[in-house]
Amino acid sequence: MVLVRQTTPWYRWLKWGDYLIYLLISIAAVVLFFKGPAFLSPIVGGLAQVTVDGQVVKSIPATELAKTGQLKMEANGFHYTIDYDHGKVRISAADCPDQVCVQTGWVSRLGQVAACVPGHLVLSVDHSTPANGDGTGATTAEVDVIVR
Repeated sequence: MVLVRQTTPWYRWLKWGDYLIYLLISIAAVVLFFKGPAFLSPIVGGLAQVTVDGQVVKSIPATELAKTGQLKMEANGFHYTIDYDHGKVRISAADCPDQVCVQTGWVSRLGQVAACVPGHLVLSVDHSTPANGDGTGATTAEVDVIVR
């Protein structure tokens, strides 16, 4: 006796609700593909701060970060080159021994940091706004939470 197995294609097992779920997932994927980069937009309303030993030595506002530029700095005997371009900022060159700060790459979202431990230098993106427009690095932080 030979058993004949009747095969039905897998898509015949699906119901109309399954097709609806696949359609919704596909629409969400297309929307996130095109609109996702806008949600992760670089440094909108913030600024990049360079701190050495806990002191802010340079603040770069978002308007300047939108342009292309380069900044050279020295901290604790190490030399750094900081590049910024289209709302992103990075430490592109350093003569520190471990090169972790260079390997961190571009920093563009609020809260991201690139740090050089031997030079005590931290490059961060903050919500802070300059207290005065002279670019001295004096900042006033925005209030995150008020606890009573």
